[in-house]
Amino acid sequence: MSKEISVEGILVGGYTDERAKSGLTVIVTEGDNVAGISQRGGSPATLNTDLLRPGHRQDQSVNAIVLTGRSVFGFRAVQGVVQELFNKKVGFKIANLRIPIVSAAAIYDLYENSILPTEEWRFKALESLSTEIPIGRYWAGKGGTVGKVGGLKYAKPGGQGYYELRKGNVKVGVIVVLNSVGNIYDESGKLIAGNEFTSVDENTLGTTLGVVITNAKLSNSDACRLASIVENGFSSVIRPYNLSLDGDTVFAIATNRVEVKFDELNAMAYEAARKAVVSVYSEGQ
Repeated sequence: MSKEISVEGILVGGYTDERAKSGLTVIVTEGDNVAGISQRGGSPATLNTDLLRPGHRQDQSVNAIVLTGRSVFGFRAVQGVVQELFNKKVGFKIANLRIPIVSAAAIYDLYENSILPTEEWRFKALESLSTEIPIGRYWAGKGGTVGKVGGLKYAKPGGQGYYELRKGNVKVGVIVVLNSVGNIYDESGKLIAGNEFTSVDENTLGTTLGVVITNAKLSNSDACRLASIVENGFSSVIRPYNLSLDGDTVFAIATNRVEVKFDELNAMAYEAARKAVVSVYSEGQ
């Protein structure tokens, strides 16, 4: 199943490598935006994220966010995305060049095999950008697993989810890639993926990645706060969350079209985050 992203100025693409049982998800922006980040996991694998934090150039735009499998080796594909955008003259203007601003984060999905990304990943991910995102075991979510609290042998399938809410003219959507140590619960608290244990296996890796997108007008500080709210939403249905070997990271992109009451936007993002996680199981195939 696929879902439609209706936030203006946002396109998505991706690639699923069936042999590697992995892939990547690319979120491409059209026009100026303001980006931010929340990074709470204890063991992140990220690229070019410092500029999204307060204290750097004001209200930084991004040209793309990439979520990838294959841990740090997935950044091979990210560099390919940067090159493709450069070839298309997309990026921050410096003299007569355009330098693509691309941030990325990776999940660890090397348990079944160690097949690494090829050039094909970046070509396939960018060749058919659209507003449709597949739900389930696709793209960066292909090799994700959850419910590893008691160890890897108890792992259940993870995947990629999306949910979008609208109130008046304000839109907010959340993309999630599930690869958590923690179990997945629905909004009523019922266990839907995983096994409950009284202790945590401290040798198991996990990461939940997210991108919250909105047409609201935000500052960089607001965008970072919005990403943090999404992590709160994730933690309400992924338990435990933000462990030492988790790389949990959420990006935010605001396309700056609509004025908004910030706390109302936060409430929408929190609910969209919860529903995005559950969508992997309720709507994924």
